[in-house]
Amino acid sequence: MSNSDYILEMNNICKSFPGVIALDNVTFKVEKGEVHCLIGANGAGKSTLMKILSSAYTEDSGEIYFDSKLLKAHGTQKRREEGIAVIYQELSLFNELTVGENVYINNYPKTKTGGIDWKKVYRDTQDLADKLNIKIDAKAPVHSLNIGQRQLTEIMKALACNAKLIVMDEPSSTLSQSEFEILVKVIEDLKNHGITIIYISHHLEELFIVGDHITVLRDGKFVACKKTCDLDEDRLVEYMTGIDLSQIESEEKTIHPVSDEVVLELKDLSNDVVKDINLKLHKGEVLGLYGLVGSGRTEILQSIFGVRSTTNGKILLNGKEIVIKDTGHAIRNKIGLAPENRKAQGLVLPLPVWENMSMVSLPKFLKKGKIDYKSITTICESHKDKLNVKTPSINTVTQNLSGGNQQKVILAKWLMQDCDILLLDEPTQGIDVMAKEEIYKLIHEITTQGKSVIVVSSELQELLRICDNIHVMYDGKQIFESNKGSFNQEQILHASVIGRAI
Repeated sequence: MSNSDYILEMNNICKSFPGVIALDNVTFKVEKGEVHCLIGANGAGKSTLMKILSSAYTEDSGEIYFDSKLLKAHGTQKRREEGIAVIYQELSLFNELTVGENVYINNYPKTKTGGIDWKKVYRDTQDLADKLNIKIDAKAPVHSLNIGQRQLTEIMKALACNAKLIVMDEPSSTLSQSEFEILVKVIEDLKNHGITIIYISHHLEELFIVGDHITVLRDGKFVACKKTCDLDEDRLVEYMTGIDLSQIESEEKTIHPVSDEVVLELKDLSNDVVKDINLKLHKGEVLGLYGLVGSGRTEILQSIFGVRSTTNGKILLNGKEIVIKDTGHAIRNKIGLAPENRKAQGLVLPLPVWENMSMVSLPKFLKKGKIDYKSITTICESHKDKLNVKTPSINTVTQNLSGGNQQKVILAKWLMQDCDILLLDEPTQGIDVMAKEEIYKLIHEITTQGKSVIVVSSELQELLRICDNIHVMYDGKQIFESNKGSFNQEQILHASVIGRAI
């Protein structure tokens, strides 16, 4: 039986795929008119649970009650008619059509003669936008909208189908801060109109802004459901990972001495974006580059890796000046780069995991002109286990892996090449908390082995946590430096925003 306080009850849901138990007896309940956040690491079962809710998947066992009615598996269109709408991270809009056309695309109102009532389409779309205080022209083509307006168009599309419950899957992943603030206001308006929201995000701080309850899944199992006001981020991470953060934090407070040995030095390095960069990277050090987008952080890494030409200055490797002509030259000197856009620049997505892991180090596996596939397989399997890459097999196509596991494949590629210097550009961007923790642990492990790392990140807390030194960039210039013993978050932030230290 259903409890009338809940608009949704998913009871004892089980779902298996070949070789994988995706959901193991999961119960998920959502109260009417609330924002209920659903979180968990990649592979926790969030997407599978929502696809079962939308009827894209059929549960192996369990029951779903929606609005006090037992639901049967009748397909996604039937679920939309019943009042359940899912807005996926990849938006499903037609760019050449107008906002109004997209909002009513499967539900156009008709005139008495059977034609589409375009006046009603645009009037009702505009009324819907005005009702939610959304500043969008119903007749504007979607390709003319910014990403935030497209996200809001998807919400209106759901409401036009009389949705009682809207699932928002990573709605803020491509939004600016101002666009996110508009989204928060729209969510509040939806609540005021009695619409229920299920909100999925990897950004934990957002959950405390929008959420009434938070449900945590881990490894396909229900872990906890708590009121947001009864949680903090540390407790949430512990639920998600099963790791006691207090122990990690005590380890992080220990300042590990950095070797005096300088493995990489930049002297007055300049390129078409940055000017007169001076820094020293020591053996076993994690050096962070922080600054606003466009400050020149990435361009420093590109010059070190031979992607971008230098116009002035010197690069010294182990005390000797070197001119890095191209990426191949950098690789031969044991320098590796994990680029910001891992899908386009760091991986060949249609290739299997083992080929992506071994593509740089392939010459090492040549024996009398032939590739030793047995050795490649052994070492790739070893790195898969060591880095905890969650994949059914090293033969799995890389594009089928989650973002966090794709990032681990890139790191494995450079570890197989035995690089001494790793350049990591936004290494945890767009990946979940569990994968972040694993990558932080990996960075710590490789530096204790004597390797050195330069990390570019837009998340200051990330750099404060993992770095021994942080250099702040502003408008192509290096303006402030701080080491772990004297990190000052306020100073670093001010320097990155106003271009000088306070």
